[in-house]
Amino acid sequence: MIFQIARLVPLHHFQTTYSAGAMKYIFPALIVFGSACAAAAQSFSCAGQTPDWQLNMDSAQARMVFPATTEMDVKLATPAEGQDWPRAYTLVGERDTAIVVIEQENCSDTAPFRAHVLTQRGQTPIFLTGCCTSSE
Repeated sequence: MIFQIARLVPLHHFQTTYSAGAMKYIFPALIVFGSACAAAAQSFSCAGQTPDWQLNMDSAQARMVFPATTEMDVKLATPAEGQDWPRAYTLVGERDTAIVVIEQENCSDTAPFRAHVLTQRGQTPIFLTGCCTSSE
């Protein structure tokens, strides 16, 4: 059985070689990987107060304003084990990182998602909360 992934690319671009008996191993792995990709496909606009912050994130990039603007890559996007929600996103930039947990919970009349952001400024850890909207 041979299963090769030429490079990390979207699921529909995978190049594979496998024997007929390999499907029983490959198919469940693709289902699990596909659910993680679905979590990553959603875009969010989040904001919070006290302190004021904003986060815009799609499947590959994030821009956080707190207090300065920081560009970050979305390195990992995954739902909770065995569930669709909550979803966790790992963001990595040149100088900053963040872990964002988004819950499908009404935060306000116009924001159907709640965000929890763990980040830092220098050596100081910061925990932020706020509300998000989404465009799929």
